[in-house]
Parts: sequence; structure tokens; C-alpha cells
Amino acid sequence: MREIDANKLQQMIVGAYELLNENKELVNELNVFPVPDGDTGTNMTMTMRSGVDRANEINTNNVADITKALSQGTLMGARGNSGVILSQLVRGLSKATKDKTLIKVSDIKEIFNLANKTAYKAVMKPTEGTILTVSQKMTDKASEIYTDEIEIDKYLYEIISAGQIALDNTPNQLPVLKEAGVVDSGGQGLMILLKGAFAALNSDYQIENIKSESNKKTDDLPYTLKAELALSEDSYQKSIDSIKSMAEIIDQSYEENILKIKVRTDSAVGLIQMLSVDGIILKLDLENTKADLSLIEKASEKPLKKYGFIAVSRGEGYDAILKSMEIDEIISGGQTMNPSTEDIYNSLDRIKAENIIIFPNNKNIIMSAKQACQITDKNAVVVETRSIPETFSAMLEFDEDSDINENVKNMNQAIKDLHIAEFSISIRDTSVGGIEIKKDDYLGILDGKIVKSERKLEVSVIETLNKAIEEYDDISLMTIYYGKDIDKKDANNLAKKLEKKFKDIDTELIYGGQPVYYYTITLE
Repeated sequence: MREIDANKLQQMIVGAYELLNENKELVNELNVFPVPDGDTGTNMTMTMRSGVDRANEINTNNVADITKALSQGTLMGARGNSGVILSQLVRGLSKATKDKTLIKVSDIKEIFNLANKTAYKAVMKPTEGTILTVSQKMTDKASEIYTDEIEIDKYLYEIISAGQIALDNTPNQLPVLKEAGVVDSGGQGLMILLKGAFAALNSDYQIENIKSESNKKTDDLPYTLKAELALSEDSYQKSIDSIKSMAEIIDQSYEENILKIKVRTDSAVGLIQMLSVDGIILKLDLENTKADLSLIEKASEKPLKKYGFIAVSRGEGYDAILKSMEIDEIISGGQTMNPSTEDIYNSLDRIKAENIIIFPNNKNIIMSAKQACQITDKNAVVVETRSIPETFSAMLEFDEDSDINENVKNMNQAIKDLHIAEFSISIRDTSVGGIEIKKDDYLGILDGKIVKSERKLEVSVIETLNKAIEEYDDISLMTIYYGKDIDKKDANNLAKKLEKKFKDIDTELIYGGQPVYYYTITLE
């Protein structure tokens, strides 16, 4: 086999998605912490699904059109750190196949090279023993064994084999993986995708396209936007087919080497992103054909407020507190349910403010939030909160009269001074940080590290707090947020015991309603 055409590429993309979808729970279970919040497989699957849906919407004979659509879909659908990295790998694939009708053997090497470079650039501090290491080893193999005579399927087989070897070696590069007895979950997800694609490349039957709500033809969409575009000569020759995949063309003309085109669409963001890849948009006018004009006039009378806020939350108690702090947009999400880049982008779009601050409230949402900031034209920044109570502390430092840089600085300091203890249940026997853990043990997690594993929840809480107070000797306030699986009476009883035990520390009890974690306790 010497080349891959558009039809075969579509099959490979679908095959990759289907195999990952079948095995997403296997990837989820590779979470180092044995708490029931492993979501790498879910995040990568949902990210890939968004790309597949977009790629399935187009009908083309060019691989470039397919990879561009796949890239746009994964970019906007990226969920969690693993999803963002996956979207950047696909973005590299799109760059390497730009203007390509077919993928030839010589293109494979460039695909791995550009995908790897693009993904590495997205991570501020790359760590060895992760999905990036797996990607790097496959890139190295692609360069090492390339010859003009090699067949594509043999070439890919050797590259993917190198990736599997790299994945198997990740526990030797990251001690935390070795101790937990698992390989890197993101790397595992990537290998499953590539094996699914390779199986489709060698199959004798055509895989049916995935059917979903997002696969509707553009003719069936209830168009609400009318756009008038002026495109440069560099881009308009390649733009017509791309536009047809996302919009209905109602008029077009050429004047002085400029393509002027009128369309109806429901996806202005996707249309703009797609055309920006092809070339330069000289002018864009958008009209909402179904808008309530009275509301538009009313909204236009309001000046932009100085600040707006977005927070990711999961728990009705937490939501109520965030609303009381006048957070503009509360996105439902967190452990096992990371919002996508597009979810965060849409929230940004709805807020009318000069400056917008995003609180992701989960380490696995930070990259998606930053990616949303990169693609919006609004002045938006991310305060890297890893739990919802950190947002509460950050917001207490907010000063309307200060500029955004000063506010972010003060918020980051407030987060730095806050210590968080969380309590969940183990889903398997393992060892983390030298602590032997049994299935159904109650885990005490202090500032992101497992420090206790006990058979009783109350014992885990008390022992973890003992350790925290020994380590941080200036604690004066303890705030207990109890989750949805904790009875209020039990929470009150625990709070009273903690008050009695830690007499010099003020104690507050608040309903958080969070899943997964029975208690989240802040120490200040």
C-alpha cells in the first residue's frame, strides 16, 4: 500500500474512535489515584467524537478537508488535559496534510513530526513517561526507519509498535505509575486510537459512519445567522467546498480578486476557524436573522461591565455559594465530567465584560480553559484553581477597582495560602506514595497527595487533619464542605468531634453537594 485516499482516511478515523469508545473504561481505570474519578478515557473519547462528527459532515475527495474538519472538531470538543493534547496532535496532522489530496508514505513521517511538535508546544512543562513520550518515540521511529520504498501499512506497524514499547516503559519513567502498577492513561488512549485506525486501514470491509445528532445535513439546520464574507485571493479558491460543509451559500461574486459571498449558517465560530486555516478573511458581517430586536436594543444600551467570572462547579451547595458571589457563568463539570473547550468558549461569548476571569476548579480542566482563552477575542485569563473552595478564597480577594493583573496576582496568593483535604473511597488495591491501599478504604488526600488509607471514613478524616495541622502550624480556620452522599446529621456529628479535638481552630460546616468526595475541608 503506497497511499491513503479520503475514503480510507474516513474509515481510519471512525475505526480509531470506535476502538477507543469500546475501551474507554480500561483507560479510565489507569488513573493513578484509585478514587472513582478517572476520566482520561472519557475525555479522549468525547474529544475524538467531536472530531469524528465534524469530519463526517463533509463529503470530499481531499484528505486535507477531512483532517481540517477533524482538527476543528477536536479543538472545540477538547475535554481535560488528555483531550487538549489529543486535539493538538490532530492539529499537527492537519498542518502536515494541508493541500493534500492523498497521504503518501513520505507524508507519514511529516505527520508524526508535526503532530508531536504541536502537542509539545501546548504543554508548558512536559513530563517524561506520559502521552508526549509515547508520541516522541513514534516520531523518532518514523524518522529512523523511513525509506522511499517502504509500504504504508508496514511503516505504520513499526511506528505503532514503537509507541507500544514506549507506553510499556512509562512506569520506568514515572515512579508514581510504577508504584500504582499502571501505564500512562493518556498514552494508552493514544495507542488504542492508532491501533483502531490501523485495523481499519487493513480491513476488507467499510466501517459505517457514526450516526449522531451532529451529523445532520446543513440543509436540515434551522439557520439563524446570515454572514457576508470577503476573502483574499490566496484563500477563496479552496474555500467554496469548505463553506458548503458548514453553511448554505445564497450568493457569491468575484470583484478585483476578492471573493464576496453570502451564506446562512448556525456555526459562525466553526466557519471562521475553518476559513482562517485556508487564508485571510478581509471582511465579515454577521446578522442574526431570528433575533429579538427589542432585546438587542435593550442590551445595547448597557455598557460593558469591568469584570465577568466563569467557574466550573459540581454540587448544588457549591453552585449556591458561587451564585452568591456573583459568578456570571457556572459550568457544570468536574471529576469524570470535564467541560470541553467549546463549553468554556460559549460561556465566554455570553459574558459582556471588559475582563473575564475563569476558575477551572480541577487540574484536568485548566488546559481546556486556557485553550478557550486563546481562541476568543475577549480579554480572558485563567486562575488555576484545582478545587471549588479555592475559587471562594480567590473571590474574597477580588477588588473591582484593581486591574486584572493585580487581581489575578492577589487571587493566586490566596490559593497558595490555602490547604485542601479531600476524602474519597478506593476502587482497587494499589500502592501510592508508599501507602498501601485496599479496595473500599477511605482515602485522605492532602494538597493533592494521598496521605491516609483507613477502613473508616471518620478515622481517615481525623488522621489526615492531624497530619495537616502538624505540617502547617498556623491553621486558624477549618471549613468542612460535605458531599451529596453524606447525611447532614453525620456531617454535624463529625464537625462537633473536630471542634472538640482541634479547640484552637474555628470550624464551619457547609453543604457542598459534591459527588465522589465525601468531604472537602479547607485549612487556612
